[in-house]
Amino acid sequence: MESDARLAPTLYTLENYAADVAAVLDRKLPVDQTVKDIALLKRRLATGGAPIPERYLKRHPIAPYTRNLVHHDPVRGFTVIVLVWGPFQDTAVHDHYDWCVVGVMDGTAHVTNYERLDDASVPGQAELRIASSIIQPVGSVAALLPPRRSNIHKMANAGRKTMVSVHTYGDPGTKAVAFNVKEGTYAEIDLKFHNMEP
Repeated sequence: MESDARLAPTLYTLENYAADVAAVLDRKLPVDQTVKDIALLKRRLATGGAPIPERYLKRHPIAPYTRNLVHHDPVRGFTVIVLVWGPFQDTAVHDHYDWCVVGVMDGTAHVTNYERLDDASVPGQAELRIASSIIQPVGSVAALLPPRRSNIHKMANAGRKTMVSVHTYGDPGTKAVAFNVKEGTYAEIDLKFHNMEP
């Protein structure tokens, strides 16, 4: 008779997920199919994966939210990050330079999507308006695809409970474009990995 340990199902870990993302990218599919396949992997991680290791759940004491690096693949160029959000913490309104797939692991996310109204002819200036507002519970997965102007958004913890999300980027995940919606301006920003700081 087999032991309980051998009969127990193997949980899907962040390491399993990163390896499977690498395998998807190795197939060299069109970006929309690549992101769709990665979103399926993210849903597996978010709905039945292994618990996130404690080392990735540490919150920075003063940052608006915490970004902890899990994996960066310098060959394929993708990055996996765990974000930890205190009560009602949020990002700036921003967009990314490449594709992104997000899964909510714990808590509830609030995502506000923006529409860009100007023609981008004036550098550093942008006219935005809110396009939609979405509540994303545990297990939710969202994917962003180029072009960038269609992916302007803000993400927040929708409640007082700590929220945890896993983000996968098609780039190093260290830069974004942040928008000041009141002033109608934007600028590139640098993004830190808080678990890599001394």
